[in-house]
Amino acid sequence: MPPPAPPCRKKDGKVDADEIQELFKRLDHRCKRVEIEDMIWEVDEDCDKAVNWEEFQAMYHRCRNDKTGFEPRRMFNVVEFLMNDKNGNGRVSVEEAMQILFLRYGRQKMDDMLNEIFGTADIHSGKELCLTEFLHSLHLLQIKQLKEKPISRGIRGLGGKK
Repeated sequence: MPPPAPPCRKKDGKVDADEIQELFKRLDHRCKRVEIEDMIWEVDEDCDKAVNWEEFQAMYHRCRNDKTGFEPRRMFNVVEFLMNDKNGNGRVSVEEAMQILFLRYGRQKMDDMLNEIFGTADIHSGKELCLTEFLHSLHLLQIKQLKEKPISRGIRGLGGKK
């Protein structure tokens, strides 16, 4: 499934901090301006303080293909929320998230991911998350996955030996 187009309100083909702040306001997500600017900085290849279509696509594909867990994911996670909010009500239900997770991970991993994100894989639970809750769940999941990754023996620590 291709990523949705970014919310360009100025019709300039770019998403800037004002447009993301407007989106967050509509979704009742509180975020400091500097956090939005940092989110843009993570993917802004040409340093114009905005994300164009090429930068957006590159970010999306880098995050989708990232096996290390170290790729900056803040903007990607917002896009994930928007992709999953199929009815546009500003909330993502277990049922809405199932299709993307199934296509991406298969049945067993889908259930695991639903449990991690929502606390349940039961589509009849009525469980829904707003953007703030969804981003918090994905952040905790990323931290958990990073902690579970084995440390490469070929990487030197600061001042350490191989």
